[in-house]
Amino acid sequence: MKALQFRMSVPRIALTRVAGYVSPAAYTSELAPVSLEEIPDAKIRGDRWVVFRPALTGICGSDQKQVLLKGHFDNPIASIISFPHVLGHESTGVVAEVGPGVTRVRPGDRVVINPWLSCEPRGISPVCPACVAGNLSLCENFDKGDLSPGLHLGNCKDAPGAYATQVAVHQSQVFRLPADVTYEQAVLADPFCVSFHAVLKDPPDGDEPTVLVYGAGTIGLAAIAAVKVVKPKARIIAIARYPQQVEAARRLGAAETITSSSGREIIDTVATLTDARPWRPRWHGLPMLSGGVDAVYDSICAPDTLEISVRITRPRGIVSIIGVEAPRRFEWTPIYFKELRVVGSNAFGVEEFGGVRKHAMEHYVDLCASGAVDLGFLVTHRYPLEEWRAAFDTAIKKTTGCVKVAFAFADAEA
Repeated sequence: MKALQFRMSVPRIALTRVAGYVSPAAYTSELAPVSLEEIPDAKIRGDRWVVFRPALTGICGSDQKQVLLKGHFDNPIASIISFPHVLGHESTGVVAEVGPGVTRVRPGDRVVINPWLSCEPRGISPVCPACVAGNLSLCENFDKGDLSPGLHLGNCKDAPGAYATQVAVHQSQVFRLPADVTYEQAVLADPFCVSFHAVLKDPPDGDEPTVLVYGAGTIGLAAIAAVKVVKPKARIIAIARYPQQVEAARRLGAAETITSSSGREIIDTVATLTDARPWRPRWHGLPMLSGGVDAVYDSICAPDTLEISVRITRPRGIVSIIGVEAPRRFEWTPIYFKELRVVGSNAFGVEEFGGVRKHAMEHYVDLCASGAVDLGFLVTHRYPLEEWRAAFDTAIKKTTGCVKVAFAFADAEA
């Protein structure tokens, strides 16, 4: 079968990075470490494994960064992934085949996929304390068990991702979809659950908080939806760069949107919106607010967005880091001075919401089925896998009007 595979080749990476300075097309050229290849068909790995055919697989921001070679070799996560690997982890489709021990689904079922390769998919028993607690993204065994190192589908050599026509997963990773939940809604399950976990784990104080969502890509827009679910009376300010993001943010419940990329303008706008007093710098640098928003959910997490976030958050407020970018110095004195709660948030697992404790994806499916959440309109562009270069070009260039770009597989229900 055809699959989009990334190979760890230092010469290719080095040459692609150099050529990328001349033309961004180098990152998806014949020279690049990513290519569409023929690989063996997906097979049942064990009694409790499933093969499904993707209908839609979303292009995640992390995949874009990998294709653009934005990582650093000293990133510690590099020690728990393996190569080569087939990319793609935001997927929904149809069960094609099941092992003899599978009880959750049967062939023909429409499903959404939890990509995380924690203890159970790795065949590890007893499972680690994190998995017992439902904190599947904090599993202690991402480098152990029956699979090569890898956090989730898309960065594990033995668990090819969903930029392919067939995918093998453990039955614990599949969740059945009701008839009234569309594939467009289901393919947004992973990004919604990422943001949902962040808001549930570190919710803003009070019943009517003022919350700022930094960035209006898929994760940021999902964070707006998640805040409205968890704190329905919250006032949400969104920082959105492109017109389609502004429109989507407002549709999902943002009361105000900020389109400026200037740190000073963002801080001054938040000061006006929250009636906070700016403390102006004596020599140079950005202002810091004496008050500000109750919480920031930063889906970009670049040094400049973090610096602005800590300056606009009220004392003892929350800055939640739900994205990953390359590090560099920023002025972080406000963290100590305002006694901020700066917290990381990694993916999702078993979550408690509305008095019910179950997997985040099950909560998401329920929210979609009830009409409480509908993110399906965020899927703006679809491409066949063979047009992967055009798909990534569209996803990376937000001036195309895209929000979520997905690979569409026409024969999923054949």
